[in-house]
Amino acid sequence: MTNIAAKGEEDIVLKSARLLLGFFRLAVIFASVILILSLPIMAIFGQEILAEVGEQFVNVPPTAVLWVSAGFAFVLLLIMLLSYFTIDRLRKILASVREGDPFNRTNGVRLRGMGIAIFLIQILSGVLGALISVIISLLGEVKEGEQMVVSGEFGLSLTGILLVLLLIILARVFDRGADMRDELDGTI
Repeated sequence: MTNIAAKGEEDIVLKSARLLLGFFRLAVIFASVILILSLPIMAIFGQEILAEVGEQFVNVPPTAVLWVSAGFAFVLLLIMLLSYFTIDRLRKILASVREGDPFNRTNGVRLRGMGIAIFLIQILSGVLGALISVIISLLGEVKEGEQMVVSGEFGLSLTGILLVLLLIILARVFDRGADMRDELDGTI
């Protein structure tokens, strides 16, 4: 097994994946801290934020905009936590590949957990889309000469659903690999 681990350690794909996952992990932590800090900032400076936003709209937006925006930040924070969970599980799977023992039951559980987390992210993305619609309707009409640009895709995506299915199927493959290894170990 040490020979497999040595090959895994030298593999540029595994090294690159480990570095990329480390970067994503830091980015998710940074984004989460920003989101956590944004909630009390909205509570403390709510009226100032509304006044600033009100300069761009015909009617001063209601306080409800702040509440919905706080809900948006909270849902986004949940997505960040689920993303961190997924990245952490993937890093652990990568470590088991480097150690030369990827086909174990723990990795099957990790893959299933990742599938569930990504499914929840898909649902929460739909919630974000709905919250954006509410915020836009609360803001109302933009003043002449001002622009409001909203872009992004929120909601269920075919790619996300396929990823969830892939992870669940791979979890079963890892479980079957662990079963086969146990059978082989039992015959020796």
